Amino acid sequence: MRPHLFSFELAWTHAAFDALYPAPRALRHDTKRSRLPHGLGCMYPARFFDALLMEVPLDKSLGLRATIWMIALAPLFTIRRFSTISSLAAQDRMRVFEVLLASPNYFVRQLAAAFKAVGTLLYARSATVRSAMTAMAVPRATMTTLAIVKPAPVKAHGRAA
Repeated sequence: MRPHLFSFELAWTHAAFDALYPAPRALRHDTKRSRLPHGLGCMYPARFFDALLMEVPLDKSLGLRATIWMIALAPLFTIRRFSTISSLAAQDRMRVFEVLLASPNYFVRQLAAAFKAVGTLLYARSATVRSAMTAMAVPRATMTTLAIVKPAPVKAHGRAA
């Protein structure tokens, strides 16, 4: 039997997933506006991740647990802050993930992407999120019909063509 996540690992996991899929109110100062109804934080991502670690084979479980440790300690190396991911502000957490996902190190970049994919599995379980993702976007402007206009004849050497 594998051990469950410790309480500090659960806090790291919740903060990391909340940074990946923040609530729309967390984006109010950002230029990007979310059309999704809620963030991942309200779906108890740490409990989901803990249960997932119990279900997957041991080698995958150890890899996912190492990933949460990498993400939790990433602020030390990415934004030069002596803190873990759970003690950062929401904007700083997002910045940490931007750096991790753009890392020149393939291993770091792929672990961060795999962690984001695990969060997507939980996020897509929400019926309201699924309906928002599959809803047709309302067109912002009506289409304009373009007409081909014949160009006026060009004068050659001062004379009409």
